[in-house]
Parts: sequence; C-alpha cells; structure tokens
Amino acid sequence: MDRISELPRDILQQILNFLSQKEAVRISVLSKSWRYNWCIRTNLDLSYNNFRGNKLQFLSVVDNILRRQHDERLSLSEFHLSISQVYPDHTSVFYLKKWVPLLTVIGVKKFRLSVYMSHTHHAYRKPPLKLPPVVFGAESLQDLHLENFEFDRKTIERILPWKHLRSLCLQKVYIEDEILQKIILGSPLLETLNVQGDCRRVGTVNLNHLHNLKYLSLQLCEREVDQYCSFEIHPPSLETIELRYSNISYHTGDDFRNLHSLFISNVRPSSLDRLSSTIFPSTSSKWKSEIYLVYQGSSWLLKLNELLNSLSHSEISLAVDQYCRINGNVMVRENVHNRPIVESLRMGSDLVIVMFFICRPRNIYGYKIKSARLWKFLMERESGNEDELFRGLEEVSIETRVDIREGWRPSTSLDFKLPGLEFRLALKWRNTPL
Repeated sequence: MDRISELPRDILQQILNFLSQKEAVRISVLSKSWRYNWCIRTNLDLSYNNFRGNKLQFLSVVDNILRRQHDERLSLSEFHLSISQVYPDHTSVFYLKKWVPLLTVIGVKKFRLSVYMSHTHHAYRKPPLKLPPVVFGAESLQDLHLENFEFDRKTIERILPWKHLRSLCLQKVYIEDEILQKIILGSPLLETLNVQGDCRRVGTVNLNHLHNLKYLSLQLCEREVDQYCSFEIHPPSLETIELRYSNISYHTGDDFRNLHSLFISNVRPSSLDRLSSTIFPSTSSKWKSEIYLVYQGSSWLLKLNELLNSLSHSEISLAVDQYCRINGNVMVRENVHNRPIVESLRMGSDLVIVMFFICRPRNIYGYKIKSARLWKFLMERESGNEDELFRGLEEVSIETRVDIREGWRPSTSLDFKLPGLEFRLALKWRNTPL
C-alpha cells in the first residue's frame, strides 16, 4: 500500500519541505498522483535555467503553480523566481503584473525576483525593463532581490512602506537617488542592503535611520565623470561594508563598534579623501580591511597613505593594479615616518618599491617579486644601507608553497621555473613606532 500518499496534505507538505526542490521534483516520477506534489512546498525556487522547455511554457508553468496555490489555499512563505529576457520582453512584464498581487494574497513573506538578459540575443546591449510599479505593493515582503530593472519616475508614486523588509538587493538597476531614498526610508528593519547599478541623478542618500543594518554593499556609477552620488553612512550596527567602483562620495560616521570587515574597490580619489577622515574602530576585537585600487600618481599615493593610517587598527590587505609606467620622480618621502603596517601586499614589482614610502608590508605576494630590482632594493639594507625606508626592518626572507591548504615554508631560492609554486617575501618589522 502507498501509505505516504494517503498522509494529510499538511504532513506531506512538511516532508517535501525537508527535501531540496530538485529532490522534490525528482520524486514526481513515482506515480501520476505525485506528478505535481512538489508544487505544494512552502518554499519554491523557479528558474528558467532549470527548465527544459521554451520561455512561454515556463511562464505558463509558473502561472499554473501560483494559481493552484491560490485556489487550494496552500501556504507559500518563500518564492524565488528567475527569468531570462530578450529585449523588449513585454510578456514577462505582463505576468509580473499578474503574479505580484497574487503573491500578496497568498501571503508570501520572502520574494526574490531576478530578471537577467539573454546574451545569446545580445540583449545586454539594450536598456533594462522598466519595473512594474505593482511590485512595490507587496507590503509583507521580508526579502527582495531585483535585477536588470529601471526605476522610472512613476515608480515612486506606488512605493508603499516595507515595514517587514530585512534584505534588499538591487543589482544592475537604473535608479534615481530620490527613489532609492524613499525605498530605504520605508524599510526601517533592513539588515542587508546591496545596491549595484547606475544612479541617474546626483544627490545624497541617508542611511542613518537603519539601526539594524549589518551588511552594506554599494556599487553605483554615474554617467558624468565629475558627478557623484553621496551616501551618509552612520549605523553603528554595521558589521560589513563593501564600497566598489568610482563616482560615489561617502560621509561615514565614527561609531563602527561592530565592524569586522571593510572592502574598498576602485573608488575615486575624492572617496579616498572622505574615507581617510573617518575614525574607524580601535577595539580589542580584530577586524579586516581589504583594499583593491588602481594606481593614479603620487598625489593619489598620499591619499592612500592617509587611508591606510585611518585603518591601522585593522588587519590590512592591499592590492594595487598598475596600468601606466611609474614616474621616477614620485615624491612621497615626507610620509616615510608615518607608514602603517600592511599585512598583505599584491602588485607589480615597479610599484611595490614606491609603496615602501607609504606603508610597511609584512608579506609581498605575486610572481613579479622575482624582479632583480626589487630583490636588490631589499637586500641593500643587509649591506649597511641606513635609508629611513629600512628603519625597523629586521629580517627579509623568501617563502613558498605548492597548495593553498598548506602553510608557507622558508626557501633559499627564487626558482620560478617550478610549476604551481607560489612565492612571497616575508618581512619582519619592529612593532615600535618609526
């Protein structure tokens, strides 16, 4: 006897919830009565990438599933939907206008929506779809992920407060600062905020009222190089901050007592000025700073030195790309007495010599450290060179490893011909101030 099929629907739903969606779909081959049982799960993840039919069939399947959820009064707490679009794609917009109100009636609390361009049709060259305003009518949302949409002026008129929203992810979006500010003001419980896209107007976005915000990731670029969007960042609850790419100005607070991770990537020089004036925590708990930047000349190096000093209470990892030749007259020697410790340094050999004027690296990574110039530069201190750059440098050694899972081992040779062998220079500095 098939006793499992005779179980009450609530119990069967609980069993299916313990399975992954892939496993739940697989068991539909057991019998005709099980063919659509996977649809009664309380958390559904429907992606066009996992569907073998055409797109219209996929949209029809999703429509039937949601209609069944509504008609049979099934509970659905989480719904993830991922659609591939070709431009223009009015069919997807039509169904979204139909589904979002339905999700609200069903009582979905976590709704994740991803719409991505189909590269096979070169749709990535076209602008994203305009977001149907009806999406902003789902007041019970707790988790929202939107991708490849444009927020137009009509959108702001339909935005309702998301009093339960805890996670908001906007990727590859076109949005105005006024719309973004209204969304944030209506979401006081946000714990995660990830915004990536094109900000079409210059203004200030204030995050100070987000007292529960723990994770913040910002990546916004404007079309005008000399314009930028400004962010006021003060929430003391922040644990992780990620600031990526240019044309964003940051006004940060001085109360990051819970911060444990800071990531800075390719911010414009003006952003370095803002960040270097920030008072970052000097608590006993350890926190990390990861910085990835592009070399932009001697004045930029001075700003980077200020930023490194402001982060000196953290464990700093620094990587700098070099897209131009280094000017031999780089003048940064005035900072030789104010150089913070950098735990990890990755960059080309020509630039790393200049970096000694603004920081004291403990570990220098990369195959380009085999440069005879760099090695000679470091070894001169052993032959009596009393240059102030070397003051406090007690030891320089070569270390190697074959596998990232293994520890670094001392070496006496720079034999770069060995396949898969990774090198680093290990430098030991006195902890006393210079």
